[in-house]
Amino acid sequence: MEILFYKSVVNGRAEQIHKTIGSSNLGCKLEVYQTIDSLSYRLSQPTDNLTVAILCADRKKDLSEILLIKDLLNDTRVILVLPDREEDTVAKGHSLRPRFLTYADSDFKEIVAVLSKMVGSVAMKSDEKTISRGDRPG
Repeated sequence: MEILFYKSVVNGRAEQIHKTIGSSNLGCKLEVYQTIDSLSYRLSQPTDNLTVAILCADRKKDLSEILLIKDLLNDTRVILVLPDREEDTVAKGHSLRPRFLTYADSDFKEIVAVLSKMVGSVAMKSDEKTISRGDRPG
């Protein structure tokens, strides 16, 4: 599994999320992007692995930019961090169909818990494929 982490602004919150994920020992590749163009380019590249994108929209402007690449996120599991709890912001966030939505002032350990569950479900699916192919001895 690959984790794409988008943060346009280097601030305490985004750095805290980055450190929390980096120290979680999930065994996943973590790629960090700071521009919507670099993230967009990466999302347009083919991949064999399941991809999770953690998108930190520190400002409403960031969310608007993320919405511009919405179509590139169709095959990606999204964890979205919104800047506020305003009705309009939340509605826009939900249009991205995130697997998990949280806010900049929330506990970021929740993100690691969600990622852990995703990694576990990928491992279980991989085991199921192995069993269904009869690759297991015995």
